[in-house]
Amino acid sequence: MTIFFGPHSLRNKIHTLMSKTWLGVVFEFTIIIFAIIGLLFASVFVGMRFGLLNVKGTIDERNKFFIGSDTGSTSTSTSIDSNAQTGDSRGLSPVSISDENTRLNLAIIGKIESEFRKNMTEVRKSIFPDISFAWINTSEWQTLTAALTKDKEVIKKAANDASISPRLLVAVVIAEQIRFFTSDRETFKKFFEPLKILGTLSQFSLGVSGVKPDTAKAIEDNLKNPNSEFYISKEYENLLDYETVQNDADRYARLTDSHNHYYSYLYTALFIKEIESQWSRAGYDISNRPEIISTIFNLGFSKSIPKNNPEVAGSVINIGGEKISFGRLSYEFYYSGELLDIFGF
Repeated sequence: MTIFFGPHSLRNKIHTLMSKTWLGVVFEFTIIIFAIIGLLFASVFVGMRFGLLNVKGTIDERNKFFIGSDTGSTSTSTSIDSNAQTGDSRGLSPVSISDENTRLNLAIIGKIESEFRKNMTEVRKSIFPDISFAWINTSEWQTLTAALTKDKEVIKKAANDASISPRLLVAVVIAEQIRFFTSDRETFKKFFEPLKILGTLSQFSLGVSGVKPDTAKAIEDNLKNPNSEFYISKEYENLLDYETVQNDADRYARLTDSHNHYYSYLYTALFIKEIESQWSRAGYDISNRPEIISTIFNLGFSKSIPKNNPEVAGSVINIGGEKISFGRLSYEFYYSGELLDIFGF
């Protein structure tokens, strides 16, 4: 044993030799570094085990920043925390971290949308202090918003083909749709609201905008008659041509197609264009007068008499107890800012 542990042992001789060389210094330094690292890991483990490193309130503060109590969203944050710890009261399993983040993100989106809506409301109030815009808060408008968004591409195509503003086209359509929805609330609640679709009329008036059969035929005739006061120009003459000889059945099929509203929009857009052409020849630009165009659309070609101070009128629509004319409703939508990101001026 003396050879290994005595004062003149081999171990002591090796240690003495290494301490006098650079290799020995490096070896000892390495041992010290590993000892320090081991001590740090042990300290972190103890801190985590007893909760000494927890930072309290971080998530709560973030939630408070994004979810203000003024919109009622604070309760959403509370629900997130309680569900994550104890599980849903209906017996579901506890919410995972990913689900919690999803709920938080949805709450943030809701807050952003709410603030955007709030700002738009303030803008409207400053520009139109005497208009309530009551229709914006109705279930009819929410249904229309979804349905028109689905139809956005075909609406833009029809407006482009007739060379009018897509927003002007939509202004006429929404007046007819809200009139239709509010006149038959039971059907609206049972069918159109759940499906988020437009009503396609098929009796006295046709299509999504309620074009009367005689009006539709007049629109076709005006396109091809250079002597008509409603004539646009030669480039539009063939927009409504039929593949075969035109007849009432083909026209009806075009306008009442519930799967493709293109022709319904196109007839409406061309009516608008023909009215604009008539008034332009008389020296009046009504391209930015949706209330006048919509009034004439509702009343028919015979009521289109160009003049300096035309009246806003049309069918009376009852929206939440407020009575509003067909023409005024189009005007309110046109300048409301609603759907402006989809249907521009």
